[in-house]
Amino acid sequence: MKNNIHSIIFLTLAAFVVLFSVSSCEDDTVYDGLPITNDLRVLQVQYNGSAVTGSIANFDPVGQFQLIFSHSLDVSAFESALSISPATVYTKSYDSTNSYVTISFSEPLQYETDYTVSLPAGVYGASSESMTSDYQLIISTKAFVPPVISLSVDASEYYEGDEFKITATITESILKDVSFDLALSGNSLKDTDYTIDQTSLSIPAGSLSASATVNVLPDGDTEGAETFVVELESLVNCVESVDQKVNININDVPPSIELKGVMELDDFNADGGSVRAIQLRVLIDIPDLSIYGLGIANNGGGTDGQEFTFPANSANAGDEILVLRDADEAQAKSYFGSCYDDFTVILTNKITGNGNDAVELFNDGIVIETFGEVSFSGGSSNYDLYWSYKDTWAYKLGDEWIYAGDGAVDNAQVATNNAKYPFCNPLELKGVTAMLFDVSATTSGNRGKSHHLRINRDIPDLSVYGMGVANNGGGTDGQEFTFPAISVKEGEQILIARYPDAMAEYYGTSCYSKFTYVYVDSYCSQNGDDAIEVFKDGSVIETYGDANVDGTGQGWEYTGSWAFKGDNGKWSNGGLSCTSGATSNSASSCPYPFCN
Repeated sequence: MKNNIHSIIFLTLAAFVVLFSVSSCEDDTVYDGLPITNDLRVLQVQYNGSAVTGSIANFDPVGQFQLIFSHSLDVSAFESALSISPATVYTKSYDSTNSYVTISFSEPLQYETDYTVSLPAGVYGASSESMTSDYQLIISTKAFVPPVISLSVDASEYYEGDEFKITATITESILKDVSFDLALSGNSLKDTDYTIDQTSLSIPAGSLSASATVNVLPDGDTEGAETFVVELESLVNCVESVDQKVNININDVPPSIELKGVMELDDFNADGGSVRAIQLRVLIDIPDLSIYGLGIANNGGGTDGQEFTFPANSANAGDEILVLRDADEAQAKSYFGSCYDDFTVILTNKITGNGNDAVELFNDGIVIETFGEVSFSGGSSNYDLYWSYKDTWAYKLGDEWIYAGDGAVDNAQVATNNAKYPFCNPLELKGVTAMLFDVSATTSGNRGKSHHLRINRDIPDLSVYGMGVANNGGGTDGQEFTFPAISVKEGEQILIARYPDAMAEYYGTSCYSKFTYVYVDSYCSQNGDDAIEVFKDGSVIETYGDANVDGTGQGWEYTGSWAFKGDNGKWSNGGLSCTSGATSNSASSCPYPFCN
């Protein structure tokens, strides 16, 4: 009987030991095999969501860390004993068990500094558990990396009476003040031509930018453009990746007239027709045009001065003036057609420029605007200039000059063929798409179908225009979409899309935001082999493709892709199915040119 009792006791004890061992092994796996004990211990340190062994390196000066204890804490006893040196201001927060402590810093720590977190041996457990040995944690803050600073200004040209800001911006906020000086140069004079409120600036810790305010002083004199150059010097706690410099032109009062177009349209027809002219736009009513004049700076040899003076006539805001070489009058009427009547034409024998001659606009004998460069090397034979207009035109669209490219109007016959002169082509088709990209907005096969148009001239009522898709080479389907009755401005862009949200996702904000107007309409049904027609007053004025030909296999086909028209009047294609599988325009093998 004794033996049986002993066996029962032995088996019971063995089972208890096995059960205790299994339970202990399971608990040990949580905190790296720490031995089971009732002593209070730090089981783990966490930083940025990860467990840390030993010290914490590259600590963010505004970061936080966690201490995970084996038992619930007596918060009062723990906080009385905890210390951090060097001294700093910090806060403590706890989870519901009071065993998970988060320590955050109320004030930023110093860069490249070691901080010691200390907790001496003592009784800190909620149930009087003891920490039997001192605890220390070393925190080493990261090194200071100075941010990159840049200079910017909203525009490159200002007028007397204007106020503007020069802004310095750093790439990231830091825990130190950034300071710097503005170095001013150019032929404009401080306190004579302009004032600036400060030239020594600072960006406070935690901020990203600082600005200086400039006021351009009116003096009543006609001086022409003066230069104002701003650079950085005496940088503290920041660096320049490249030398920062902003170049600003300070002009007299805003101009009453501006250059709009220059042209040397030699050989625009088979008879060798030629049109040499300069277009100007009147911005403000001018009682006497004769205070203005033009000059042709020939062959890069510098200014030739004022060579033509406008007649002593008045002009009204919005007038379009065409200063035309007198020998070209008949050819100009032939080229411009009905558009010729939109100009106030002034004939002269002074418009002698070739396609590499700069044009200067004068006011009281002072240059107030220049197209091209008055000085360059190579002389009369040098047409390797981005602004060259040999056998072509250049046109100021809004505030930006666009160039058709040399020879673009050769044999064009009229201003609405080939590289159409923008003023005579108020609404222009710029792109058509039938893309098959992959976006989350929709999986519809119509997701990438759109039409892109540009406004080349103010249009008081857009509803005189419309669009249509000529499907499968079956001839025109007529006007299927009419624009709303709104006025639009030169330079604005229009997107008509079957699924605008899909186009927005694919193009991305930087590109999609360039479209001034976005319309949704199901008439955008093209499959890449369908011609696209633009209508005015119910008549076709422009076509991409051929309404009477199925585009499959044709050079203008754009299935799974896009077609885009450059300012030279020539269409380019992305390549069939080139957008298939692409998730964004920037990641595509064929980015839409307008977005670049």
